[in-house]
Amino acid sequence: MKLNRSELARSAVAVPKPPVRIVHLGLGAFHRAHQVWFTQHAADGSEWGIAAFSMRSATAADALAPQDGLFTLVQRGARDSVELLWPIVEVGDASAESGAVRMVELIAAPSTAVVTLTITEAGYAADSAAIRLLRAGLVARVAAGGGPITVVPCDNLSGNGEVLAALVGVEGEVSFVSTSVDRITPRTTPADQESVRRTTGWTDMAPVVTEPFASWILQGDFPAGRPRWESAGAVFVQDITPWEQRKLWLLNGAHTYLANAGLARGHVTVAEAIADAELRAGVDAFWAEAAAHLPVEVGAAAYAEQLIERFANARIEHRLSQIAADSTAKLRVRVLPVLRAERVAGRSGAASMAFIDAWIQAMQAGIRSADAEDDQIDAALMSGESGTALLTLLDPKLVEEPR
Repeated sequence: MKLNRSELARSAVAVPKPPVRIVHLGLGAFHRAHQVWFTQHAADGSEWGIAAFSMRSATAADALAPQDGLFTLVQRGARDSVELLWPIVEVGDASAESGAVRMVELIAAPSTAVVTLTITEAGYAADSAAIRLLRAGLVARVAAGGGPITVVPCDNLSGNGEVLAALVGVEGEVSFVSTSVDRITPRTTPADQESVRRTTGWTDMAPVVTEPFASWILQGDFPAGRPRWESAGAVFVQDITPWEQRKLWLLNGAHTYLANAGLARGHVTVAEAIADAELRAGVDAFWAEAAAHLPVEVGAAAYAEQLIERFANARIEHRLSQIAADSTAKLRVRVLPVLRAERVAGRSGAASMAFIDAWIQAMQAGIRSADAEDDQIDAALMSGESGTALLTLLDPKLVEEPR
């Protein structure tokens, strides 16, 4: 059936429209490729609708609203797999007052059982808009006797559930779950939109392109219930720490290095950067350092081998400029822990330090992507010793230690 944009709506396609039981903060491509996909593929997914809110601008909400939250997901491997995802039943822009009010109202609603977040590492600050609104919604829920609820951060922070609980600081029947999420999802391009139009016959203003691989590991309780995500492949564990470390260090750490060092060498995508023998050697050396601090059960060697195949997938155009954004915060959670562990073990952590040096050199060369700490980076670069100042910004202890 050929559809035009006005027909890409629930009235034109036979898909469920479940009630809102999940509220999501951060309406980006990753959320739609990951949590939305897992919810749709859960055995009881048709009972779990998502109200998703953009936090920084109305762009995503404006694109999805005319489509009733529907969008096309393209899994791009050896061949494309295309499906229409429907769990998002309401969209809003929380950067506008009306959207913020609606989000708080939904978090407080007794029918809401789960709140998920993809707000990037930089969003985990006590004064960020996302944290303030989440806190307001939970406070309103507790005050109204809305019952238990679970909050599930899906960003790349160690112990993200504990970090979020400390930031929010709300007493009551609120459970915070820690997670490790994994699915490479680049920013959608106009070419992707045109490809979807040719493949499906409809004009989708908000398609998402992702890789076939998807992983979601969770630790914690859901007192108000949840979708049966395990039927879609999610894994529930008693101790998530080694699994999140595996992902943060091996995948995300390598990504940040490839972004900073790759841009400096003229590369544009991850596939180009990992094909560079010098950068590949840097990644391998860092992975060897990281693997020494991971337990056998997480299968670090096999995961690293799989990552090379994923990184080399040239059909996923994962741009280094996108990955390089907010490198300062990312390095603190993706690389510094490995450097610290190596030095505690009596080794130099040279491969980890090479990742940090790549960032410093990129900053000094003016190879920049947006960073929440841009003002501090600018100040460091204007100092007489920019390298030392950047190290101090990243972690003052680095300046005190031998290189």
